Amino acid sequence: MFTELITALVLAAGPVHAAQPPPDLPGIGALIDEYVATSMAEEKVPGVAVTVVAGGREVVDKGYGLADVERRIPVDPERTRFLIGSETKLFTAQAALQLVHEGRLDLDADVNTYLTTFKIRDTYPGRPVTLRNLLTHTAGFDEDYVVGSGKDVRPLGEALAATQPARLRPPGTGVSYSNYGVALAGYLVEIVSGMPFEEYVGRHVFEPLGMNDSVIACGGLEDTRAYLVDGSAARADCADFTASGAGPASTAADMARYMRAQLSLDARLGSGVAAEMQRQQYTEDPRLPGMGFVWEESPYRGHRMLFKGGDMPGMHSYMFLLPEQGIGIHVMSNGDGTGRHGLDGFALAEKIIDRYLPAARPPSVKALSGVSAERYQGWYQSSRTSHGSLLKVQALADAPVHVTATADGAILTTGFKGGLRRWIQFEPGVFQEEGGWDRIAFPEPGQLAISRSTVVFDRIGPLDHPSLHLALLGAALLAAVAALLGFPAAAAVRLARRRRHGTPAPASPRAPRIARLLAWIASVSVIVVVVGLGFLLADEGRALPLVLQRAPVLMALLVGASLTVPLAASLLACSAIAWWKRWWRTPGRIAYTLVALGVTAFAVVAVTYNLVGPSWT
Repeated sequence: MFTELITALVLAAGPVHAAQPPPDLPGIGALIDEYVATSMAEEKVPGVAVTVVAGGREVVDKGYGLADVERRIPVDPERTRFLIGSETKLFTAQAALQLVHEGRLDLDADVNTYLTTFKIRDTYPGRPVTLRNLLTHTAGFDEDYVVGSGKDVRPLGEALAATQPARLRPPGTGVSYSNYGVALAGYLVEIVSGMPFEEYVGRHVFEPLGMNDSVIACGGLEDTRAYLVDGSAARADCADFTASGAGPASTAADMARYMRAQLSLDARLGSGVAAEMQRQQYTEDPRLPGMGFVWEESPYRGHRMLFKGGDMPGMHSYMFLLPEQGIGIHVMSNGDGTGRHGLDGFALAEKIIDRYLPAARPPSVKALSGVSAERYQGWYQSSRTSHGSLLKVQALADAPVHVTATADGAILTTGFKGGLRRWIQFEPGVFQEEGGWDRIAFPEPGQLAISRSTVVFDRIGPLDHPSLHLALLGAALLAAVAALLGFPAAAAVRLARRRRHGTPAPASPRAPRIARLLAWIASVSVIVVVVGLGFLLADEGRALPLVLQRAPVLMALLVGASLTVPLAASLLACSAIAWWKRWWRTPGRIAYTLVALGVTAFAVVAVTYNLVGPSWT
């Protein structure tokens, strides 16, 4: 029923505007129409806007479905604004590079040279963070979350000073996507230009290109709504660090103007800025694609492709450039869809490339003989996994990458897109996907890098594996449910037995009763927190605003998680005393001990994943 409804909406709203494609892209409008209609129905996405530019002009500029389902407002590529999320980082990089070219910022100077109200901590003496690091995601910051949102949004400098994350690796030793890092670059723009970041971007990025419907400041959505996985409308709040993408909005038409300017290396972006942004500025290995300034190199079937995406709760955008062919593709959607990332822009871009650009053959490599790959075996976790914040809990839902060596020197991996994949070692520590295009490298001991990724992966031991922690949570939940149901059931059985035999209730010491009450309270806490966090992890679009706003429901869950630590200690002590003083019968003591161990297992996981203060206080 819902699929039929979405299809009807697509056909009813239809494309608001459609330019005729040039001769070298015949039928591209029909190809996009078919893909979008099918995907919207399957993914349950209410509205989409797609723009394709080629040869310096728009060849596709279409809106599909509804910008506002309740008010039946159709998507208009000229006027409908979408939250663009991290695509904003392109504007931040452009602004910073304009000031570099003016001699007011230095790409390789210590950022502390410019900071006055706070300083970046000198975690690695002699290895300062530079603007170049910020614009290539190589500053080494821990992934953290932004606590100001809605009415609590703070000035950029104040927010950066209050939320500075730890530095986990020396600068320039691995890509690890960082919202904080790019926001810091935006603050440098603010400092040296002498005007608020939003004002600078409006004057020096949007105005020269005629992007009159784009806004950096919060509150620019107007008639557009964001829709979560369950179809409910999300409130489009802003958060700290608009320079990284928390709040800015734009239209498909404006983003087409930006793509045309990037593809033509338009001087209105700043003299030489576009070329510098698109040029590779960092790679983990010379044989792998890497990073431009914010642009991510994401080659597809032998064609150089640059990518930048943006994700906000209920809204998603994808931008692709094929510089050599002069083609740009932009996709925006206002629903999380079943895959939680809206309409799949990558799949659409790949369809377009497959149709119109000749495919090369995957590179042929010669396998090294007599070289073992055993040193690379193990589990690897994304470097974007937070260490010091509540966001670390996301790792429970993200399976690490597993590397297994084969007898012929190749490796097998699971955990990357595509399931089980085989890789041929053609140079020491560098592997080519068998029959494919991607490559893997091990640039440093215990570090894995893969093509088309904005993170490296760090080796983890068995005790750090999320599956172990999930098993502990499962055991804790089982013990807690057993206690929640078992204690009252056991009491009811004892009462029924006494009534049947007409025996009075024996005098019960106070301590055992308190011990049972503590176990019951701890079990309730474990169940509530596990179930609550499970719902949040299942719907990140709904969870993110709760984190940003420190919503009461989230804070209640974290308080419950924190209580399990002293409760676990109390239950372990009570278990020891129960065996010493022979409280209850042996089965009762065993059951109580298992509950104590289950609560302790949960407490260990809660501490490991920063569910216990001070990470969230």
